[in-house]
Amino acid sequence: MSGMSRDFLALPGSEVYRAGTTPHNSSVAQQPIAVAQPQRPEDVAEVVQWAAESGVGIAVQASGHGAGAAIDEDRVLIDTSAMTQLSIDPDAGIAHVGVGMTWSALNAQAEKFGLMGLAGSSPSVSIAGYTFGGGVGWLNRPYGMASNRLLRVDYVDGQGRRRRASDDADDPVDREALWAFRGGGGVGVATSVSIELVAPPELWAGFHLWHIDALKPVVAAWSTAMDRVGDALSTSISVLHTPPDAPLPPPLRGVPVVHLAFASPMGAEAASPLTNALRVAPPPAFTSTWAPADAARLAQIHLDPPDPVPALGLGRWLNVGAAGVAIEMLSCATALDSPVKMIEVRNVQHPGSGRRGALTSVPGAYLLHAVGLAADDHSRAATDDLLARIQSTAAPVDIGMAAAPFAEGRVEIPDGLPMEALQRLAAIRAAVDPQARILPTRLMGGATGA
Repeated sequence: MSGMSRDFLALPGSEVYRAGTTPHNSSVAQQPIAVAQPQRPEDVAEVVQWAAESGVGIAVQASGHGAGAAIDEDRVLIDTSAMTQLSIDPDAGIAHVGVGMTWSALNAQAEKFGLMGLAGSSPSVSIAGYTFGGGVGWLNRPYGMASNRLLRVDYVDGQGRRRRASDDADDPVDREALWAFRGGGGVGVATSVSIELVAPPELWAGFHLWHIDALKPVVAAWSTAMDRVGDALSTSISVLHTPPDAPLPPPLRGVPVVHLAFASPMGAEAASPLTNALRVAPPPAFTSTWAPADAARLAQIHLDPPDPVPALGLGRWLNVGAAGVAIEMLSCATALDSPVKMIEVRNVQHPGSGRRGALTSVPGAYLLHAVGLAADDHSRAATDDLLARIQSTAAPVDIGMAAAPFAEGRVEIPDGLPMEALQRLAAIRAAVDPQARILPTRLMGGATGA
């Protein structure tokens, strides 16, 4: 460690090291030579320069929702969670954000100006990692993917040089780097981002829970509504295995339930086709009322686990026929002892086109996401087997492309982008990090992020 400041460096045995190597997805081992927790871009540059001089590899992580590849003693882990600088220009509707800031922290401040960022379903995901993966959340149907709102990225390349990726950058490498950051997982080590915010006119959100025996009629009602809802309403229909201590009525704890969450930035009427269709289904066993919402309430309707979970996931983009076969997909995980603890189908289609980027518009009309436990080899194998069966069940409506950020715990996703885009991404990575010192995202055969 000689030649590097120890002010932001933590060695094994320290609390900072323990926290830095405990990602939200706890299914992978992380034992780096050290954890660097920088607060400034120049700190990041110093770590990368030291790593380059010392022949040490680099891994990057904030919250660790996207963790997948093991991190061994031949790498230093750059934990960016302390890089939480924030500046909002309310007139321009732009936020300048440190890469460690979470969506919940940003939106708590943005709401003061009537603005919001395009957050996902989990409030603890970092803005940067989520956006670099594309970013699919509750507001993407009217507003598009989060990656399409990415304007600029300050980053450090593989030699430790500070750079700025933007559409109008002088260096073509930096222009290409922004393309990679927009949905391709990014390159180098990002330190801050500039993103466009939106101004939702009237945010509403809610969710319902049913006992699992109501799955068929509820999914049928949801499927009927999907032909009628406009672009303002986002939904998620799922089978969710609730934890035994869930803050729910006792009959809904520790069992599989039907979970329907929905949100719109355009007011109550956006959900009318859905609520009308649900009248033929059994009444919910539990309801979080469809009502006006702020960002904090919006972040709760998906019922994501707040604590680290050893997870293995599947994410696939589906075509317009997915609603018609949702019952077959969801039924794969209804058993009480199912290793897959959540499977959902989301309507995600957005009518607009995206900015120049690797992935800035949703490829499919629907998104399939399933996730199970991977605490050990046995549970991982059981989960993997069921995920394979789910993917096979979805095959008739699968467009042939993975939703890589939803493939929790995976090291590599070879079909997360078209081949031409993957080749372009590889060329950009080679220009930014020619020694391949920085562990790539799962699109390129590694898995770090968020």
